[in-house]
Formats: sequence, C-alpha cells, structure tokens
Amino acid sequence: MSSRLIILFSSILMLPLLTSQAEAECPGYPQVSWWGSLSHEGVRGYVNQKHGGDWAGYLDKWSRQLATVRTIYGQGKGIKIPSTGVTIKGMQLSDYIGKLAQRVDINRCLSKETGVEIKSKSTKSADKKLKVTPFGQGVNAYRAGDFKTARDIWLPLAIEGNEKAQNALGHLYRKGLGVEVDLAVSRNWYSKSAAQNDPVGLYSFGDLSRREAKTKAEMAKALGLIEQSANLNYAGAQYAMAQIYHQGKEVPADDGEAYFWNLLAQGNKYKKAPALMEILDKSVSDIDKDIQSERAREWLANLKE
Repeated sequence: MSSRLIILFSSILMLPLLTSQAEAECPGYPQVSWWGSLSHEGVRGYVNQKHGGDWAGYLDKWSRQLATVRTIYGQGKGIKIPSTGVTIKGMQLSDYIGKLAQRVDINRCLSKETGVEIKSKSTKSADKKLKVTPFGQGVNAYRAGDFKTARDIWLPLAIEGNEKAQNALGHLYRKGLGVEVDLAVSRNWYSKSAAQNDPVGLYSFGDLSRREAKTKAEMAKALGLIEQSANLNYAGAQYAMAQIYHQGKEVPADDGEAYFWNLLAQGNKYKKAPALMEILDKSVSDIDKDIQSERAREWLANLKE
C-alpha cells in the first residue's frame, strides 16, 4: 500500500474521532422537563430550519429571555410554565435561571463551533461597553437584575436633573426593586421627571396619581398627565388612554375615542394594542372607524411638522 493511500485511509478513520471531539467542546444541555430532549444536533437543525441559520437572532432571543427571568426573580415574583400551568418562584426559579444561563452559554458555544461570527445586539452592546452613556450603564444593570447597582448609577444623575434617571428611580421605588417600596419617594422622582416634560415621566406620574386619586379633581389631573404623555407620542400612554375610554370607569365610555388612541399605540408597535383592536373592531361602526382613522392620520402629520 502506497504512503498516499495510508494517509488517506488514516484520515478517514480519524473523521469520527474529530467529530466527537468537536461535540465534546460544548457541554450537554441541562435537563429541564418542558424544554424536552435537547441535543446539539437538534438545536443546530432548529436554528437552520426555523431561523434560517441566524444564530445571532437565536442567541439574542435566549439572552433576552434570561434577562427577563432574572428581573422577575429580582422582583420576588414567579413565572408560569405554559406547558404545565405550574408557577415556579424562589429557589425553583433560581435553579431554572442557572440552567437557562447554561443554555445560553451552550448556544453561544455551538454558534462558534459552527463558525458563525455573532454580531447580535447584546454582543454589539458589549463591544461598545466603554461608549455607553451613564444612564445606559444603569439600564444594563437593571436588565441583568442588578437593581441596587442600577439605583447607585441613576441616583446622582437624577439629582443632577436627568429626567430619564428620575423616572427610572421612581420605578424602582414604586416596584421595590433593589429598595423598599416607598410610594412617596417614587411620586417625588416621577414628578420631577414629569416637570421636565419627559413622556415616560409624565405617564408614570399620571398612572401612579390615577391609582391614588381620591377626588374627581385629582383624577382629572392624573388623566391630564397621561394624555399629555400620549400627545408626545408615548405608546404606553396612548394605549392607557384607549383602555380608559374603553372601560369607561374614570370617564364616560367612548369606544370611538378608544379606537383613535389605540390606532396610535398600534402604529407605535405597542404589544397589547392588537388584542384591544380586535375588541374595538366589533364595537365601533365603520363610519366612526373612518373618522378616527382620518383623525389619526392628521395627528401624525401634525406631529412630523
């Protein structure tokens, strides 16, 4: 047998070994009942078939899921598993977060093994870590579930007059994230942000005031803040206005008015708007829909001017 044939034959024999070594570079997936039976090949096939080989998008999806669950855990809440209907929290949720973090790491390992250069949003953010604004550093800490660090970053900014940091601090104290719940402190920071005409601050202050209102005058003031935010094109406030008019608790019910505000919220890609629109489509007449649609077009045209 010639030396060339020996080398070729040896190379063929080595192929299974090389493949198994590559597989061994990435650890196996942790066992989580509702994930099913995960394998390297199964995930590769899923990414290729369902995501068109877009590992960046797949990684970003699971990274965002991890950040969301960490935030929920930090709030002391739980998550409901759709397939079982069971809610997990506390130590169970902490254990799940650990397994979820492993899954993200293994996905990243498989993407590298596949030879894909990942340039997802999370990676780009990490690459630009030194360039992120001080407020953005607080946002990153918040998304990672590190609420105390977020507060420590935002507090000096809020004192200096940063309206976004003021609103963010109001949120932390309202929800008790990294701090004790203190609605008086929350209200104070929200009001400072709203005083600077920040759309989110206006909505936050209005929403808290709406829930605390004891008189018609207080309610009218709260709704005015929310409407002011909606008129600054903040989708959350626009959806809130739609719900307020649809439910008819604080104001007389008016689904035509609700339709108008929900059109704006839906145009801003607010996630809950389509579900409300399905309801309003049945209660609003075709003529009123045309009127409110034209009104929305004029509103948006004036906004751009």
